[in-house]
Formats: sequence, C-alpha cells, structure tokens
Amino acid sequence: MARELQNILNGEIGMGQIIIAAVCFAVFFVDIHRFYAKWKINFKPFNCASCLASWVALILYFSPTVIVDVFFIMFVSGVAAPLFKILMDIIWKKSL
Repeated sequence: MARELQNILNGEIGMGQIIIAAVCFAVFFVDIHRFYAKWKINFKPFNCASCLASWVALILYFSPTVIVDVFFIMFVSGVAAPLFKILMDIIWKKSL
C-alpha cells in the first residue's frame, strides 16, 4: 500500500488508484446519491455497487492518466466528505 501511495504522489497510475477510484465512484453513484433511481436506470450494473465498480475499473484501466486522476480526486472526495461530516457530528455531540 505504501508503494501505491508513493506512485500516486509521483503522478503514476497504479492498480490501487484505479480500484479506489472505481469503488468510490460506485458508492457515490449507487449508495450516496442513488442516481440509478433518479435517472430510471434501475438494473445491473447501475443499481449494484460491486457490479458498477467492476465495469468502471475496467474502463479506467484503458483510460488515459488524466481521466483516472480526475475520477480519483472527484469521487474519493465525494465519498470522504460525508464520512468526515458524520465523524465531525459525532465528535461535536460528544463534546456537548
């Protein structure tokens, strides 16, 4: 994992970066915003996070570096933000 992080910091694409980007995209699409229901595409792979992550990972594997970097930055941030908000709410409630 440390080597993957070093590759990301050096601007190289590793399999870990592709996997993390694909999983975060799928969680963002399926679980957080439920776009499949809003866009009326309620069938696999769009309503299944693991199915969608697999297909997105395959697409990202054959995509240029800039596309993978954009997916990684956007969707890791999009998944991390609600998690950090929940954590901050828990910390805030405990401090009262």
